[in-house]
Amino acid sequence: MQPGYPDYWIPLRRELRSWFARNANSLGELYEGAVEMVFRDSFPGRVRFVSHAVREIRNRLPDVIAGPRAGGRLDYTNQVNDIKTAWEKYGLPLDGSLPIKVTQVDPLPSSNDVPIPLKVYKKVAKLVSDHARTHETRREAAERLFQAIDPNNSASEATLRPRVDHWLKSTEWFVEHVHDRGVIDAEMGGEELKECFEIFEYALLAIVGEFFKTVEELDAILEETNS
Repeated sequence: MQPGYPDYWIPLRRELRSWFARNANSLGELYEGAVEMVFRDSFPGRVRFVSHAVREIRNRLPDVIAGPRAGGRLDYTNQVNDIKTAWEKYGLPLDGSLPIKVTQVDPLPSSNDVPIPLKVYKKVAKLVSDHARTHETRREAAERLFQAIDPNNSASEATLRPRVDHWLKSTEWFVEHVHDRGVIDAEMGGEELKECFEIFEYALLAIVGEFFKTVEELDAILEETNS
């Protein structure tokens, strides 16, 4: 072990940290912080903090390696606020009730249609259209990632699918533990954290492996890690 490194900064992790430093500094900070929290058993709230870091790395890595997806990101907050303003302007109810006054004289129409002003409809339609244009499922993002790593993946579903499945599976535990549910680490799988994080690291290593200098160097890292 080199001086200045805690024991848990094994060669594999130092190589991953170096790769992030060269290619994605912001994700590198998340990875480095996650490592520190995982292997400091007394760090409070570490399951949720580490889960956030892993989810962010998974979500951003396709853009880092494959480049940003065409269409960009959708600003949901501003668009929904714009719809809300128009909704209120035309007197439409915000409590989810129908914008139709029901009386004995004017009962609820038998049709399932509810009339809304054209301007409100256009704003809602634009939000739906923009969502369809910019939305990318986690599997689509993973496929884009692996296709960028190896163009041969695009031509072989048999090759692409297991790689995508493994990557998603290696990160799913963290996605399931991101949100606070009123329980502490010990009740959220704190004992599983190290094991799941190491699985994630090996999956991450497989993705960035092409950036290592030689296959022999990678084998040496893995051999030292497993010793």
